[in-house]
Amino acid sequence: MGMDRTAGRTRRIAIVLGAGVGMYFSIGIVLIYGFSVFIVPITADTQWDRTVVAAVVAPIAIVNGLMSPVVGALTDRFGPRRVLVVSSVSMAIGLVGVGIAPNSLETFIVTVVVASLMGAAQTGVPYTYMIVGWFSSRRGLALGAMLAFVGLGIATVPPFLAFLISVWGWRFAFVAAGLVSMAATLPVALFVVRDPPARREVVGSGGEGHTVRQAVETASFWLMLAAFFFNYFAAAAGSISLPVVLADRGADPANAAFVMSLVGLAFIAMRLGYGALLDRLPPVPLTSLAFLSPAVGHLILLSSEGLIPVYVSAVFFGLATGAEGDAIGYLLAKRFGMRSFGKLFGINYMALTFGAGLGPASLHIMAAEGTHYLEAFTIFAVIAAIAPVLLILDGRTRSLTAREQTEYALRAE
Repeated sequence: MGMDRTAGRTRRIAIVLGAGVGMYFSIGIVLIYGFSVFIVPITADTQWDRTVVAAVVAPIAIVNGLMSPVVGALTDRFGPRRVLVVSSVSMAIGLVGVGIAPNSLETFIVTVVVASLMGAAQTGVPYTYMIVGWFSSRRGLALGAMLAFVGLGIATVPPFLAFLISVWGWRFAFVAAGLVSMAATLPVALFVVRDPPARREVVGSGGEGHTVRQAVETASFWLMLAAFFFNYFAAAAGSISLPVVLADRGADPANAAFVMSLVGLAFIAMRLGYGALLDRLPPVPLTSLAFLSPAVGHLILLSSEGLIPVYVSAVFFGLATGAEGDAIGYLLAKRFGMRSFGKLFGINYMALTFGAGLGPASLHIMAAEGTHYLEAFTIFAVIAAIAPVLLILDGRTRSLTAREQTEYALRAE
């Protein structure tokens, strides 16, 4: 009995670590966070318009967002392991394609979007499904530990890509990113991750919880969806734009890339701490407090000059993005159950990725190559404040619903 328990614990630890490795090499790390260090070198090498190059993040995120419900449905149907085996190979092919594509802005945009499409399943959708299915009592901590690897990726992948770019060029960096990601994620998908017991229960009995139709008929679903979008819209706009902001303030490329390490370290700290707190404190107030962080980050940027405030703001943007990944999986599973978790998570992950792509592109357009940063940061600080308000409304809606159900039951008696 004791040996079975030990073996089960070891398997769960291996699954968390394997899923963490997969998240470290996810498409968002390379093509969204990592893309920030490509913008200046690509424009310097090709003379393409910087605003256009920076805006490529938007279609990357839109493609990932649109594919998220599809990935969720495939995960519900086939299980996360099969989905991850295919996506680890297809993502690598897409990234290598960006590096070897002809020297044309139009071709570059198309190949990047195709790479995003081919890596659309190498995201948090199947990995979170797996963790939520394997864990119940310590679900928040497990999610936090897995998603902390995203912070590690944010902290280390952009500087590493910047190093590759400085030595061998941006095309080589894309090729290397594709090959290295497959070398890490394919063995994990084949030999480490396993479909959770919760999936077998859902497949065998229909499972407990809401269907997609039942979930979308609740106010709670839409309030959470909007909150996740606005938080990541503001947080990603700030964090992904920081290397460009630093360059405009006179920093050299090495320091500009280093700021993403601060975002990643704050991300890791929030993922671990916030994940553990989710198991102990009311999740909605806790998440609402965390979602105030991007507003603080943008307020720091608009009210200061120089390099130090940029690094300080990076910490707040990292705290916001670090909380959101835990919050989506935890709150959705708690509210709607596992019956259609993959689809529901995919829809909400779509909102997150839309925010991740549209936010940075919108900020770059508003900033007009650095001439209107004050206006841009002011607008984004206001946008950032919307997310915690929506979550508080969601908590109030749930409380009212629970009270009404209790009163109805008492009247029935």
